[in-house]
Amino acid sequence: MSTTLRLNWPQWQGGEPRAVDGLTPGLSDEEGRLAYGIGGRITALLAPAGSGPVETVPVGTYDPEPIDRDGIVAKDVVLGQNAAALELMRSHDADRVVTLGGSCSVSMAPFSYLADRYPDDLAVIWLDGHADCNLPGGPNHGLNTMVVTHLIGKGDQTVLDSLPGRVTPADVLLAGARGWDDQDPSHIEGWGLKILAPAPQEEFVAAVVEWVRSTGHRNVALHFDLDVIDSDEIAFGMAWEKNGITAATAVATVAAVAEAANLVGLTVAEFVPREAMVLRTVLRSLPLLND
Repeated sequence: MSTTLRLNWPQWQGGEPRAVDGLTPGLSDEEGRLAYGIGGRITALLAPAGSGPVETVPVGTYDPEPIDRDGIVAKDVVLGQNAAALELMRSHDADRVVTLGGSCSVSMAPFSYLADRYPDDLAVIWLDGHADCNLPGGPNHGLNTMVVTHLIGKGDQTVLDSLPGRVTPADVLLAGARGWDDQDPSHIEGWGLKILAPAPQEEFVAAVVEWVRSTGHRNVALHFDLDVIDSDEIAFGMAWEKNGITAATAVATVAAVAEAANLVGLTVAEFVPREAMVLRTVLRSLPLLND
C-alpha cells in the first residue's frame, strides 16, 4: 500500500523581511510576511480533499525580529520546522508528499526526504519565476531563495547536515525562471543546472517532458511557485513577474509530468492574498471584534 501524505505548511519565516516588504507595497512589514502564512492556509483550504493522511507543520506566531544567523533569516526556526516535517513524513512512511505552503522553503525537507527514499532516481522540476539558487550571505537572506542550492549539496553546512538526501545538479530543471534577484545565471549554469525560459504552452510542456525523459529517472518531485504565472494574467505570488507562462500552461505542465513519470512530490507555494491582508486590517479596526 502506498501512502500520499499531505503536508499543510503555512510557513512565513522563509522570506527575507526586507525583500518581502519591497514586494508588498501598501502592506506593513508584519502584513507582508504574514501574507505567506495566510496564503498557505487558504491554499490548503481550497485544495480538494485527498484520501491519504493530512498533517500540519506548526509554524508558530509572528515574530517581528527574526534572528539572522549565518546569512539566513530565521535559520533555527526554519530548521526546526524542517525537522518536524521530516518526522511526519517518516512516521507515515510516505511514498508521495503533497506540500501546501507557505514560502518556497517548504519544498526543502520533502524533496530531500524523497531524494533519500528514491536514491539516484529522482528528478526535480522547479516550476518557478525564480531559480532559488542564492547562497547564504548574499543580499537576500531568505532561505526560500536558497532551496535548490541546498538540494544539490551547496550552501550552509548546518542546513546540509539536516537533510537526508540530495540530488545532482543534472537532476534539476529550472522551468520558467526569469527573475534573477541577486542570482548569477552564469554560476547557475556552472553548477550544471538547466534553465528553461517561459514559452508558449505546447513548446514549454514538450520541453519539460523531454527533459524528464532525458534524465532516465522514473520519479519526479515538482515545485510549483505560483509566481511562475505571468503577473499580467494574474498576480498570485509574492513577486509580480511579467513575461511568465500562463496558468493553463502551468497546469498542463504538471499534468504532462504526472503522465510521463511517477509524480512523487508536489508543492504549491507562495500564494499571497493581498486583498485578504487588507480585509484583515479592516476587521481589526471594527468595534466588538477586538473585545
